Amino acid sequence: MSQSAADFEALVSELRADENMVGLILAGSRGRGALVRDDSDWDLYVVLRDGALLNEYAERYTTRHGDPIEVILRSPEGLANEPGWNRYTFCHVEPLLDRSGGWLAETLRAITTADSATAGELLDGYVNSYYRSMKGTDELGRLFDAAESVSRFLDFVFTVHGRVRPFNKWLRWELEQHPLPWADLPLLERIVQTGDFADQATLFRTAEEIACGHELGGIIDDWEPDVARLRAGAP
Repeated sequence: MSQSAADFEALVSELRADENMVGLILAGSRGRGALVRDDSDWDLYVVLRDGALLNEYAERYTTRHGDPIEVILRSPEGLANEPGWNRYTFCHVEPLLDRSGGWLAETLRAITTADSATAGELLDGYVNSYYRSMKGTDELGRLFDAAESVSRFLDFVFTVHGRVRPFNKWLRWELEQHPLPWADLPLLERIVQTGDFADQATLFRTAEEIACGHELGGIIDDWEPDVARLRAGAP
C-alpha cells in the first residue's frame, strides 16, 4: 500500500469515529474504480450533520485542490444544492459511510438525475449553435459554433434521458458502461475538428429523431422555414 493510500485509510477511520459525520463519499477515479492511475488522488466529500460545523472542520481538515488527499466539506443543505456543473462527481459512486437514515441516498439520487423537462431548452440551444455555424461567414467563428453545438447536443441527449452529462474525461467511459440509445462519438469528434456540414446535418437529423421520440418535435418545427436546410447541411 502506498503512503497516500495508507493516509487515506487512516483518515477514513478517523472520520468514521466522529459522530458529526453524516456521510463520506469518495469521488473521482478512486470512487468509481475506473481510469485510476498511480498518481490519482483521493477526493473525499465529507457530509457533516450541521452546516454550523463547516468552519470548525475546515480548520481541522485543511487541504488544497491538487493535494494527494483532498477533503471537501458539505452540509446536508449544501450537498442537496450541489451546483449543476459538479453533479457528475456523485454519479456511479457509493458512500463509504451513511448515517443519514436514508436521506443521503435520496439526495444522491436527486442530484445525479437530470430534469428531462429542461431538455427542450437545451435542444433549442443546440439547434441555435448549429444554425450559427451553418450561416457563419468567419471560418474560425463557424468552427467554434460547431464545437459549441456538440457540447449543447451532449447536454440535450443526456438530459432528455434523465441523465447528468459526464465530464468530458468520462464521456467515453460513461457511454461504454452506461449506454444511451445514441453513442456516435466519432461523429462528434469530426464536427469538433472540421465543422463539416454533412456531419453536422447528420447530427441534426439524429437530434430531431430523438426530439420527436420525446414529444419535443415542436422545438424543431419552431426553426421553420430553415428545417430542410438544417437537415441537408446546406449553408
